[in-house]
Amino acid sequence: MADFRCTVCNYIFHEEADGEFDSLPDDWRCPVCNAPRTAFVMVPSTLEEGGRTVSEVFISQLAAWGVKYVFGIPGTSTLGLVDALRRNDEIRYIQVRHEAAAAFMASSYGKLTGQPAVCMAVAGPGESNLITGLLDAALDRAPVLAVTGQVETYRIGTGASQEIDQHSLFESSSVYNMTLVSPEEAAEIAREAVKHAILERGVSHVDVPRDVQTMECTAPVKPLRGMMAEAAVTPPQEPSEGCS
Repeated sequence: MADFRCTVCNYIFHEEADGEFDSLPDDWRCPVCNAPRTAFVMVPSTLEEGGRTVSEVFISQLAAWGVKYVFGIPGTSTLGLVDALRRNDEIRYIQVRHEAAAAFMASSYGKLTGQPAVCMAVAGPGESNLITGLLDAALDRAPVLAVTGQVETYRIGTGASQEIDQHSLFESSSVYNMTLVSPEEAAEIAREAVKHAILERGVSHVDVPRDVQTMECTAPVKPLRGMMAEAAVTPPQEPSEGCS
């Protein structure tokens, strides 16, 4: 049994409950938006038992490298990421009422602690609302990680609802700016984003398309130790004998 998704309204046709999709008549239409049957695509198969999604690996890697807080607003294009946060006990998710508040909260946290927090927003207007707060962080050299949702990969560049060139939008204010398109690079991109934010003291931005968020991922999560250069120029000095 498989599931089929309407590409217009995202209605899901469940074969287990609704019968075989292939046996539907040619003139059958989506019960929600009236789209034709040809507008439906098969939903990728569910994860094998014990498997992990791109979002789960990405969030786990952030936690392993010391990220403790995510400020944001959930939405359609970030549901995979938000669900991964729900399953992770090491990162606290704090919901705000406006994306600008999330960016300023992450910026303030970076200024006060020297460590990055995450501000998260949905595609289009959500992520554009982050910009003022991120520029605040960039100008004050505060480490911040911006994680944004994006439309499905096959809709990027088509002018679909809430689809804009998010990579270009963040380019001028970021020290690291990447779109995660391959499950195998989920953990590595998370590590690079945190590393650049800390060492270059600025904003790292990672864009995660909606369909990629729920793909299966086998990339290993690696600890911080030995993976990033120390910011200290000299080793800590021990007081010599006889000195008070």
